[in-house]
Amino acid sequence: MSAPDGDLVERYLDQLYVALRARPRKARRVLAEAEDHLREAVTDGLTAGLTQREAEEQAVSSFGSVRAVVRAHDARLRRLPTVAVLRDVIMTAWRLGAVGLVAVGASGVIAWVMNAAFGRPFVGGAAGAVRYPAANCQHWLALWPHAQSCAQAAMLENSSDAVTLRLAAGVLGLAALAAYHLARRRSRDLLPESFTPTVAMTLFGVAGLVLAGLSVDSTVLGLRSGLGTAAGAGFYLSGAIVALVMALRYARDLHRSILQQARG
Repeated sequence: MSAPDGDLVERYLDQLYVALRARPRKARRVLAEAEDHLREAVTDGLTAGLTQREAEEQAVSSFGSVRAVVRAHDARLRRLPTVAVLRDVIMTAWRLGAVGLVAVGASGVIAWVMNAAFGRPFVGGAAGAVRYPAANCQHWLALWPHAQSCAQAAMLENSSDAVTLRLAAGVLGLAALAAYHLARRRSRDLLPESFTPTVAMTLFGVAGLVLAGLSVDSTVLGLRSGLGTAAGAGFYLSGAIVALVMALRYARDLHRSILQQARG
């Protein structure tokens, strides 16, 4: 089903057709009732002196969002409402977890750029800033035989891990997103449209601010990373950049969702 760009009613019915998860007979009845109501509302609007576009916008707005109509006709909410909502919360967590892993992968790309542009110490930390256990030194020197000291080997390992481990997380995130979309095709989201962007904006925003603070601390105080080596500012800054960009992206989605609810 497709519709001309200017026909809002047809576009609304197309979206409803795709979103409905009901038996064929019931789905046809819901679509027929929706179309009758919308066409009648458009006619009333034209009679009242509205333009075709204005009449269609008023009809669609007064009828309610596609998500609201789908929720009203979803049998899961009538049978097991708690289980249905819990399932969608789990699906949302799955999605955000996958997106988070992809964001980690993106930060690995930025760390790679920082390694190339500013040198490995910017990400891996200044060599010689920390004393390391002998066992760790032996391990790092085996991985980086050309390093002139244990501290330099630790810095090289840290800057390398900031790229390779994060890229691996990104690949895992892409696989998780693909699996999510395959599973998502079998059901519709019952949660409010603002739920996902609110949670995502909060999580990414907090993560971005914390990472930005750690980047400053790493520069000023030389704090140690979780890997047991002195991390450079770029180690955290690469993650902060991606997290804050994602927070802004979801803030835009939340703003759009609030506007749609206000118009409805």
